[in-house]
Amino acid sequence: TRTPHRGRRLGHVGELLMLAGALAASVPAGVTAQTVSPPIAEYQERGRASFQLTNTTLFPLNVVLEVRGFRITEDGEMRDEPLDTSRVHVKLSAMSFRIAPRATYNVFYEAKADSAPAWFNILSAMTGARTESGISLRIILPHVVYLDQKPPLTREEVAIRAFQVDPATGRVRVQLENTGPHLGRILAITAGGSEGTSAPSAGFPLFPKSLRWTEVEWRHHAPPTRLAIRSARFTLDTVLTATAAPGSPAPFPVLASDSAFAPAR
Repeated sequence: TRTPHRGRRLGHVGELLMLAGALAASVPAGVTAQTVSPPIAEYQERGRASFQLTNTTLFPLNVVLEVRGFRITEDGEMRDEPLDTSRVHVKLSAMSFRIAPRATYNVFYEAKADSAPAWFNILSAMTGARTESGISLRIILPHVVYLDQKPPLTREEVAIRAFQVDPATGRVRVQLENTGPHLGRILAITAGGSEGTSAPSAGFPLFPKSLRWTEVEWRHHAPPTRLAIRSARFTLDTVLTATAAPGSPAPFPVLASDSAFAPAR
């Protein structure tokens, strides 16, 4: 059993935006949302752990669990997929149960992957809560699990494929590619230039053999000229020439640049 990489959960917040947004939209005013803790866990190859579901309502809740796979698109959206049970094996302490009002319930699980990295969701479908008008609610909370490979993502596996600035929206868009077989995590991206430095972006996972777009706020008149990409194991600090984002009228000259940037060393 491996210990989770603690202190890194805040970097996962962006991964749950779609599900969290759907949850918020499904809970009318006057109904307190249920919670799952922790929302995300990370292990090496295998894990034995638990998560806690809290019923904050005055109604007993019926809960049904389902283990699902997922993928993340280039734009950071989570898409549901069937779990690959041929190589990812998950055992739960219970598949269905009832949580009393104002109570909590601990779900224990064991997970291992025949080949790492691997990732999946444990979805908790909760029913029994009602609005003040009597409408029944069905709320789904995800517990996301990553089973990392032992060798970490390396600096040589990360390439910058696009570096675009859109003065109209005050955003810098960055496209990264993970060219290797390792799952890794980008903790933050920061743009810099002659007029200052941006606030760091939110963190996100960089999946094997995949592309990922992310955005950084840029409120300066002059374009950024540097890009710093920070992971737990390395930092890329690169001098680049930004191009104009498609359809964006840039108020400053921008030069065409090679889209296949190599990481700075």
